[in-house]
Amino acid sequence: MFFSEEITLSTLICDEDDRLTLWGLARLFQDAAEDHSDTLGVGYWGLKTLGKAWILTRVYYNILRLPIAGERLTLKTWAKKDNGLIAPRDYQLIDAQGNICAASASNWVVLNTENRRVSRLGDVIKPYEPEDVDATKVGKFDKMIIDDDLVFVKNIDIPYSAIDHTRHVNNAEYMKWICDSIDEICTMRTDNHRHEIAEFDINYQKETKYGDPEVKLFSKKTSLDSCIDYSFRITNSNGTSVIARVKLK
Repeated sequence: MFFSEEITLSTLICDEDDRLTLWGLARLFQDAAEDHSDTLGVGYWGLKTLGKAWILTRVYYNILRLPIAGERLTLKTWAKKDNGLIAPRDYQLIDAQGNICAASASNWVVLNTENRRVSRLGDVIKPYEPEDVDATKVGKFDKMIIDDDLVFVKNIDIPYSAIDHTRHVNNAEYMKWICDSIDEICTMRTDNHRHEIAEFDINYQKETKYGDPEVKLFSKKTSLDSCIDYSFRITNSNGTSVIARVKLK
């Protein structure tokens, strides 16, 4: 079943040029998934009564255009067939002219919030009506592997505002940390145009909690013709928390 809702883009999730940020896009898609799940009784509050919560484990973004604050946009999302443990979900952000601004593919699991273990989907949620439609080139995720020779960039102090209702760092916060470390999108090029993110692929492996003193960001940059690729790793006290790849255009 396809689910869609219309929004007016708020300046609160836009940058200095009034363009939607990547972490803002992540928030929009996350809200759309929540709203869709709510209509089926398996959103945040529905699962909370069971001691469960939705957790994002992998997400890929294809960015065609980042819209401007004030634009009327349509968020579209749908569930795809699950395998009993992993629930795939795709998204589109569509402008008033019907053009796709961004698309995304994601994998979700249901977490037992007491023992922090993954639950089987059939035990806790009613099945969605899946759609056999891929919003991006990613029909099914391959295992993400990145090089070991990443360079230390910085330590990260986790603010309390980064923690969400599952008591760990929200998925969009990692994206914010990564984007804030990329010079090419934080500074202007010589022709007065910034590099923009074309693709963003992130794999969430271990949760990070408030107060963790060992959160570190590592990266590696590769330049290929007009494109720039970055690999990232974020670690915490328990090992690797997140790995990611970013392609700039």
